Amino acid sequence: MNYNAKDISNFFNEYQMYITHIIVAHTNIHTYGLPDAAIERKAVEAKSSLRHAMSCFTKLLYPQKPNLPFYKPYLFQPLRLVTMEGAKQTNDPSQTIHFNISMGNLPPQFSTTHIEIFFRHAWVTKAGQKNDIYCEAVSEVPCNSDKWAVYAVKEARQNKSKAWDTNGIWDAENCWIPHEALAAY
Repeated sequence: MNYNAKDISNFFNEYQMYITHIIVAHTNIHTYGLPDAAIERKAVEAKSSLRHAMSCFTKLLYPQKPNLPFYKPYLFQPLRLVTMEGAKQTNDPSQTIHFNISMGNLPPQFSTTHIEIFFRHAWVTKAGQKNDIYCEAVSEVPCNSDKWAVYAVKEARQNKSKAWDTNGIWDAENCWIPHEALAAY
């Protein structure tokens, strides 16, 4: 069975109560004029950059014990639900591959400003990606998180195969659910 945009949104909504921050992070990867095979390689490259950035970001959350989230990931890794957009042929040369990231299980002592600074450092400085990031606390978002889950899958609503293709919008490789930490809520 193939899943669709609604299935992904419903899955994301199961974790809605744990999501505290949303981030949109643009890469420096453009797909304008590229054939499908090259776009697929660029999507893999983008996912790899996000994986590296998330590892660096996570270490910044625990400055006294930066490896703690890797020793006990089900307790200390951030909740991450990730979709990728822009990995498609386009007529717009400014279009980049970018990620929509829903996050939670972040140490409470850090403000949204801290989260953005940490992520920006990991994304721009460590992963070498574009300094084009939007970061907000869910409580500060102009729309509610239900609408965010719908927004995060908009490409899959426009093209149904983008929900289940291997180069589709759901970046399952970069998603993480820290079950032990969420069970304690």
